[in-house]
Amino acid sequence: MTKKRIGIYLLITFGVVWGMTISYLLLGGSYEDRAMGFILTLSMLTPAIATIITRKVTKEGLPVTGENSLMLGIDLKNKKWLWFLLAFLIPILYWDLGILFYYGIFPQAFDISALDALGIPEKMLFLLPFSGISSSFLLSFGALGEEIGWRTYLYPKLEELYGTAKAVIIGGIIWGAWHFPAIYAGHNFGHGYFLEPWSGFFVFTIDTIVTGNILFYITKKTKSVWAPAFMHAAFNTFSGFTILGMAYSEEKLSGIGLQSPVRLLLITVPGMIFSAVLYTKMKKSNAKKS
Repeated sequence: MTKKRIGIYLLITFGVVWGMTISYLLLGGSYEDRAMGFILTLSMLTPAIATIITRKVTKEGLPVTGENSLMLGIDLKNKKWLWFLLAFLIPILYWDLGILFYYGIFPQAFDISALDALGIPEKMLFLLPFSGISSSFLLSFGALGEEIGWRTYLYPKLEELYGTAKAVIIGGIIWGAWHFPAIYAGHNFGHGYFLEPWSGFFVFTIDTIVTGNILFYITKKTKSVWAPAFMHAAFNTFSGFTILGMAYSEEKLSGIGLQSPVRLLLITVPGMIFSAVLYTKMKKSNAKKS
């Protein structure tokens, strides 16, 4: 039954999102169109919709809290509040450390004067992280649509079948593949990079494995979908909302340094290390339970 539920969930999630995106592109649409923005927004809600339909069709029920639920409750007891706080702070560190690592490889990409083009007074730059956090709060409602599907439904079911270690790998690959039509359209990497779109597919899948693992760890620690939803929104927000990230210029870059998949891959390296630590902790915890 678990495999059947996973099959139904994936059929709906991929069918709707791949169907909408590919159909629009075949009709001549492009990533820059306003309609594509609507498709991407609707796509974020699809995993939640697929979860609800699958639960109803397979008579699994729709419990709001507790085991095998939508995890819509928020419990701040037993230091769980700390994990909610980390749900905002980890993405900031994730991107800042990643961008620093990228600048370490390509120092010519760092250009503090790029901040001047943004028109933000220097005295106001310290507000950027706070703006990012407030934006994450607003965007978390969209991310909630994904997290109800991925982290509270698919990942636990994969864990039930294959164990935690394999679940985060398989889940990350599935989550990455779900984005492929949007990446083909230009999402995250644009166009014109080497081996397009295959290098984009590959690098983004690495990112979804790494990020999905972190999100699942937070989900398990808080027993709440809101924590990964906040974190997911913060990951999306701070990918282009840090001071270091905004001090980026392509003027002095050439060759491989201009390749968007290479940039994301290098930025993800510190996150890979952090995710590997959490991955090891989850494997050990799972081994003790068994």
